[in-house]
Amino acid sequence: MPPVHLHQIAYSAATLAAIEPGYALLDNLDNARPDWYEYWPMRRFLQQQPLDEAAFYGFFSPKFGAKTQLSHADVVGFVQAHAAQADVLLFSPQPDMAAFFLNVFEQGETFDAGLIDAFEGLLARIGRPTGLRQLVMDSRSTVFSNYFVARPAFWREWLAVNEALFSTCEGPDSPLKQALTVSTSYQGAQRKVFLQERVASYLLSTQPQWRSVAANPYGFGWSMSRLREFPTEAVISDALKMALRETGWGEYRKAFAEIRARCFQAAPKA
Repeated sequence: MPPVHLHQIAYSAATLAAIEPGYALLDNLDNARPDWYEYWPMRRFLQQQPLDEAAFYGFFSPKFGAKTQLSHADVVGFVQAHAAQADVLLFSPQPDMAAFFLNVFEQGETFDAGLIDAFEGLLARIGRPTGLRQLVMDSRSTVFSNYFVARPAFWREWLAVNEALFSTCEGPDSPLKQALTVSTSYQGAQRKVFLQERVASYLLSTQPQWRSVAANPYGFGWSMSRLREFPTEAVISDALKMALRETGWGEYRKAFAEIRARCFQAAPKA
């Protein structure tokens, strides 16, 4: 069985005391850059620590257990059970937020208008132009909150894109920097935080070499929006996107759009 190195981030005395059994500490107690949230300690680890190419690594926020109901042993067992078929293992909650949107960027745009243009601007600047509005993501390629475990090769690619984001946000003032660092409605966090959390999904949906296996998300925590009231439609929507990705048939896209429209109409404040 391959080694599985799982870390839980602690940024205060309370989160340090609450680290769950089995997890290694990812120390962010100095919290030197709170504006980067979890990316700051993850970045530091990936830049400073040697990685075992045969192993899997994961870095979770203190809320991981509450959002997924998974223990350290559950995650390790799932990773090892699927290691032969996967480079990336996904443990993302909020299945309604994944199912009812074409992709995580469309979902983010719903709550933060301008998010898509900002990330497309970054991708164009680094020579990776991508039309984000056209991407189709299902539960096999959707990651929220950096809740994934991966081989070092994937982490290096993830870090490369995020470092481009980091350097732009830390660099000279520019219209792109302004677009990436605008404050959002979530506790004043800057847009860069939510773009950083979407990089794994971007890679999984644009680079076919990565093999992913998702843990069943429907037993994890759902969002606080009214879309959680439509669990059957969420499952159907995800399945339609899987079929659309596999075949490209427009009938699947049309059926997805019709189901989503009905749910959105019934849940206007989603």
